[in-house]
Amino acid sequence: MSTHKYQILVVDDHPIVRQGVSRLISEEERFLVCGEASTWGEAVDLAANTRPDALVLDISLGKRMGLDLIREMTALVPELRILVLSMHDELVYAERSLRAGAHGYIMKSDAAQKILEALDHILSGGVYVSPRLTGLLLGRPLHSPDCRPRPGIQSLTNRELEVLSLIGQGLSSEAIAARLSLSLKTVEAHRSNIRNKLGLETGERLLEVAIRYTRELL
Repeated sequence: MSTHKYQILVVDDHPIVRQGVSRLISEEERFLVCGEASTWGEAVDLAANTRPDALVLDISLGKRMGLDLIREMTALVPELRILVLSMHDELVYAERSLRAGAHGYIMKSDAAQKILEALDHILSGGVYVSPRLTGLLLGRPLHSPDCRPRPGIQSLTNRELEVLSLIGQGLSSEAIAARLSLSLKTVEAHRSNIRNKLGLETGERLLEVAIRYTRELL
């Protein structure tokens, strides 16, 4: 009698991490890694062709953030269960990921101990986050607007985080506008909002913070 194996798609732009995660998952008989992807396009193509049961995703794919990819994958494969595996601070990105449609979030530093447990949990219909985050999210509906004041980086919107990352990569406002299909005026408004929220008095300080933030992502 054959045992059903859940098909897992692994998406990460760092080859060593991607291969390590795939190997860890493949060691479990109940899981089968049906594909690996390093880019947004590869991930979408593989998901469409293999129709995996679950997706393990790093939300930072090169120069693009994966929050929109979560939404695209959910629309492409509605039954897909998504586990975000990331080095980003869960207090900044976990709730954003869940609101975008993910079903779990774990830090890469916890992957070896938690990824199999997390996959089992989300494939059983649950939502998997750390105990610390569970305490913060209790009683908070994920699919309603969140208007609570937040400190520092947490106060930035998803778009502002994306702009901050691109500033840190050295892109000008004009280049950011072209990359994100926004007007220059809108990008400048985002820059101004970021400076105000983070208490940065000059463009030079904004660039310093953006570079430091981006180094943490890559």
